[in-house]
Formats: sequence, structure tokens, C-alpha cells
Amino acid sequence: MSAFIFWLVLILMVIGTLGTFLPVLPGTPLIFLAALGYGFYEGFNKITPLILLIMFMLTVLTLLIDYFAGVVGAKKFGATGYGIWGAFLGGILGVIFFSIPGLTLGPLAGAVTGELVKGRNLSDAVRSGLGTVIGIAGGSIFKVTVALSMVSIYVAIVV
Repeated sequence: MSAFIFWLVLILMVIGTLGTFLPVLPGTPLIFLAALGYGFYEGFNKITPLILLIMFMLTVLTLLIDYFAGVVGAKKFGATGYGIWGAFLGGILGVIFFSIPGLTLGPLAGAVTGELVKGRNLSDAVRSGLGTVIGIAGGSIFKVTVALSMVSIYVAIVV
């Protein structure tokens, strides 16, 4: 039974890793919950409260990065508040109406639209939109790296 539980938890963690860039999956929270479940299963001997605290902190960090990465990228490339709000709203609408392609296209279109509404020229608006996309991409790379680290911690401790 122990090998079955190990693999079940690992599969959930892999799904969580996929969730770091697919909006329909919970990402690092799923990885954390899988580790927590394994901790309960084995009596917190291998997955200790300290390990769970570290994984929880990593989960919170990825959620914060996910929230702020696009905004930071937009700001770095000169976006105004209009562009940032546009990217935020575009991201929501993009995912709702265009699923996975909307993850990138929504914030890009939203930031550009917001900047154009503000009265900025097309070149500056596009630069702000690209900054948003670069920020989101950087955040995604960070989230995947953290997710893989969390899975590696689990495997190293349990095996």
C-alpha cells in the first residue's frame, strides 16, 4: 500500500506542477496538499511539520509571484496604471473567453488597450504590453522551478 500512496501523491504533484502554467489546475497548492496528505498518512515522520512549513511558504511565494509578476513586468517597461489595470482585466477576460491562449494574449491586449485609452502612442502601449507578457513568463518560470523543487523535496525525503 505504501508504494501505491507514494505514486498517487507523486501523480498529484505532477498535476500540480502542470497547474503552475495551466489555469484550470491549482498548481503549488495541490503539491502542498498532496504533501500534507502524505504527512497525515505516514504520521509526519518523513514529511515533518518543518518540511510542510517550508512547502507552505513556497506555495504562498508562488501565489504572490503569480499575482505580481505581470504588474512588475509592465511597470518595468513603462506601463501606467491604465496599462496595469488593462493587463489585469485582459488576463481575466482572456482566460474566460480564450482559455490557455488567453493567458498571454489577454494581458497583452489589455495592457495595450489600457495604455491607448490613457492616450499613449501605439509604440509605448505595445512596449508596456510586452513588458506584461515578459513579467508573466518570468513568473511562470519561477513557479515551475519552485514546483519542481517541492516535488524533488518530497521524492528525496520519502524515497
